[in-house]
Amino acid sequence: MFVAGLLLSPNFFHLLKAMAFAGEGAIAEYRLRMIPPERYAEEIATALETGDGDMARSLMALAADQKVKVPEVLVARVAALPGVDLGNVLGQGWNCVVNGDFDSEAGFACVVATDLTSIGDVRDLVTQGGNYLTGQPINYFALGISSVGLTLTGATLATGGAALPLRVGASFLKAVNKAGKLPPRLAAQIGGALARSFNTAALDEAMVLAREFRWGELQRPLSRLFNPRSVGLLTDVATDFGRIGKVGGVRAMKLSAEAADSARDVKVLAKTAEKYQGRFPAVMKMLGRGVVRFADLLWTLMGWLIAALLWVIGLGVAMTKIATRVVRLSGRMLRRRPAIRAAPGPIAVPA
Repeated sequence: MFVAGLLLSPNFFHLLKAMAFAGEGAIAEYRLRMIPPERYAEEIATALETGDGDMARSLMALAADQKVKVPEVLVARVAALPGVDLGNVLGQGWNCVVNGDFDSEAGFACVVATDLTSIGDVRDLVTQGGNYLTGQPINYFALGISSVGLTLTGATLATGGAALPLRVGASFLKAVNKAGKLPPRLAAQIGGALARSFNTAALDEAMVLAREFRWGELQRPLSRLFNPRSVGLLTDVATDFGRIGKVGGVRAMKLSAEAADSARDVKVLAKTAEKYQGRFPAVMKMLGRGVVRFADLLWTLMGWLIAALLWVIGLGVAMTKIATRVVRLSGRMLRRRPAIRAAPGPIAVPA
């Protein structure tokens, strides 16, 4: 009866599906269905007013995907947008050169190109190594990302660009960490894992090679600087950000960094980005942290499960009452029936 109640209870299968596919973008899919259609028009109009044509196009594509009708005037304005704003692209590239910041593909291309020279990674390696030698606090995240970056630069050049997506993800992590925009929990998770596996002897050797500009030999001590599991955690996060960037560009990576608090969050966002493709920036705009936040949705799911259990209890009480009434009715009917008398047999005649 309990199993039957769960199977027949409304929304129980929705609960199982949402929990099973929580890491595959199911949370975003569920939440998007809850957004009122008029909000799409509001967000598209705001994007157009602020000159954010890329976001306006992404929102329009998401509205079409969700079968939401957008006013024709907005459709016409989005269709009239130029494909590329050359002035904006040049301005972002110059902003990167002068200020080291990036908000577009052009600006981030400058960051990646700079990292491919390895100068920044070697500088960070020497800086953090100097902090270690002088007893100053070490930024293990910066030390780890610089060591991984040096390895990825060599791999990218050796493979003709095959490792570029991973190099892009590492460059992004390094840039947002320097800008102080990396979520503290994510930085603490990765930095803590690296700190627990730090190899001081390998750092000493790397420092000597870096100061002598023997960069080609750095791979040897860097491979021993942290244990493989810690490096794997950092590499996985960089890979996931690279996947997000491949789908939605630097805008999608920045929006994801604002929403993620852990390596698991980044992985969920990467899978969601691959699911929605060019619509992913719009998904992040509409949902924000709701793409990966499961806590408040869990209350809804638990409500469904509690409803299922109450349904089972109610069914059990009803079945018990019905069974009791049937038994009582049967007992009354048996008591009311007249007793059946036995037919008289032949009278025995004595001999």
